[in-house]
Amino acid sequence: MAYFHFKIDEEDDSIRLDKFFARELPQFSRSFLAKCELLVNSKKSKPATKISAGDLIEIKIPPLRELKIEPENIPLDILFEDPALLVIAKKSGMVVHPTDHGGHVAGTLVNAVLFYLGKSATKNLRPGIVHRLDRETSGCLVVAKTDSAKKFLAGEFAARRVEKFYFALVAGKLKTPRGRIDAPLGRDPRDPTRRQISTAENARNALTEFEVVEEFADATLVRVQIFTGRTHQIRVHFRSIGHPLVGDPVYSSRKVNERFAAPRMFLHAAELKFRHPTTKKLVEFSAPLPEELEKFLKKLRE
Repeated sequence: MAYFHFKIDEEDDSIRLDKFFARELPQFSRSFLAKCELLVNSKKSKPATKISAGDLIEIKIPPLRELKIEPENIPLDILFEDPALLVIAKKSGMVVHPTDHGGHVAGTLVNAVLFYLGKSATKNLRPGIVHRLDRETSGCLVVAKTDSAKKFLAGEFAARRVEKFYFALVAGKLKTPRGRIDAPLGRDPRDPTRRQISTAENARNALTEFEVVEEFADATLVRVQIFTGRTHQIRVHFRSIGHPLVGDPVYSSRKVNERFAAPRMFLHAAELKFRHPTTKKLVEFSAPLPEELEKFLKKLRE
């Protein structure tokens, strides 16, 4: 059985359990989620249950074997491995979770990790994927190899004790060398796959901080730290201040993308810092910029 864990924030106080999961797990249909087991503070609950700030909620997804997920010999860039963890530098273009609702059953990170772990892989690998990266985003991603590691890391991510840093290239020059974007995000009513700055009742707080690393003629490389892990957070936040990510096919304009002709969206998960599930000591991992992004920066410098 696969699990997703969440800790409820103040802004989600009194929301229905089914509505929360429908918003947070868009890769699954509402009818599919309605068949899953829902828990609030470890107690089975009904979809219409209203949750409160501070609640720990969980959804149990049917085993991946129902999706006929097969191991695939897809090369992985392994940054670190021990009995509890596998830290991977995910490539841009790779989907993390397999799903029969999004058409991604093969070629995903889970397929690749299943092959890599071989006999040591558990029957239900998805619980080991404790956080996500967008398909277009490259960089650090941690996989828990044991149930105890998964449970610990899920709690650390839910409590926002994991530090996450990214490199992003944004259009234009920023007004300040450091900044903070504190703006709530919600679904775009015209397209449920997109996010936007929102003041709606169900919008979720989102906090992003950044510092300038390097300036170019008409673009800026920034190091970004996110304190909330909202869908498309960095992309929407920088667009909201007039500096969309270079190469972003969704939130940047055609004019910007044609001007830069970037090889892909310039967003890379550069660093992760968290407590190790076994030793409880702080560990840090970093993934270097992919070759195509390094070459693009070199081109801009020239």
